[in-house]
Amino acid sequence: MKKTLIALAVLAASGAAMAQSSVTIYGTLDVGYGKLKGGKFGLQNGETYGLFNAPVTAKDGFNSTSVIGFRGVEDLGGGLQAKFNLQTGGFDMGTGGTPLAFSREANVALAGGFGEVQLGRSSSIAAKAMGGFDLNGTSGSSALANAGVSAVTWYGSSRRSDQLQYTSPTMGGVTARLGVTLKGDAAANGNLTAAQIADNKDRVTAAISFANGPLAIAAVVETKNSASANRDAFAIGASYDLGVAKIAAAYNQRENKNAVATGYNQFAAIPGSTYGGAAVGGGEGYSLGVSAPIGAMTVGAQYANNSKSKVKATELFANYALSKRTRVYVDYVTTSGTNAVAAAALSTPASTPAAFSLSQGGSDAVPAKTGTFGFGVVHSF
Repeated sequence: MKKTLIALAVLAASGAAMAQSSVTIYGTLDVGYGKLKGGKFGLQNGETYGLFNAPVTAKDGFNSTSVIGFRGVEDLGGGLQAKFNLQTGGFDMGTGGTPLAFSREANVALAGGFGEVQLGRSSSIAAKAMGGFDLNGTSGSSALANAGVSAVTWYGSSRRSDQLQYTSPTMGGVTARLGVTLKGDAAANGNLTAAQIADNKDRVTAAISFANGPLAIAAVVETKNSASANRDAFAIGASYDLGVAKIAAAYNQRENKNAVATGYNQFAAIPGSTYGGAAVGGGEGYSLGVSAPIGAMTVGAQYANNSKSKVKATELFANYALSKRTRVYVDYVTTSGTNAVAAAALSTPASTPAAFSLSQGGSDAVPAKTGTFGFGVVHSF
């Protein structure tokens, strides 16, 4: 009798375990040496100039962001699945220091024949639709980001909080995406001020992508979240793989129409952005890129031009695959058209998020013609 009860208990425990989600631990680790123009070589140096020596300029990898994540899936039957994804923010491989908050991915989704519905924080729809047209993977040397013409950096971030995202099934190479962020999420529990109620808007993002064989095309639009400060943003892009080389082109109109060529444009202080700063980014422009495989190596070049801020960036890169999960890289970007910014003590604007501590120091010095260089190794698991 005891043996029978033990056997039944083991079977019950086994069945319960089988019903749980299968969980995968994954991540990307990037470590290498870098240098800013006017600065010194150092481990994990050179990712950005930044306008503040604050958490936004944390050394989390020159080519890729170093992260650890957990994702899982459960089969609910009838073709329906439940999914989750938790991914940490970038951390410094030079010191091991990391904020272990799940600031890049924190979401749950239901997926089936209808597509996928996701709730929480995730990569923006613009990043998912347009990221592939940056041929070096929106690295720290990205010409598109440095010139301020990357759709991945709309509102200063490749992530969106408090968003409902829908992704359609792929049919004939076509995938549609839709995202909604309600203006009530601009403040905790929707406790907006009268001014916020009058000015804030629900934000809607829509994208359509086509990928079939060597050709890929995408378009995305994101409505403004502020009636007074921003405008609707849109981007289109295309790439074609010739076999011997891949070419890509994109055009981007940012959410902020203002364009002042001050410092580093990627994390400029724009209404609704994730990061604060003293400069104003924005504008619009185009990018062109080409990459070519040479055995296990891929080399490439990209050029980006912000026609409003007059900032131009040129990028050269090379990646050598040691395996499917490990590669070494060399990245370089030079940017012209920016205004020089002298190093100064931090003067905290009222719009600066609380995360920017005075103890972090002042603004970085930025030369009129910026340049960054880095080389290292990336391992994915």
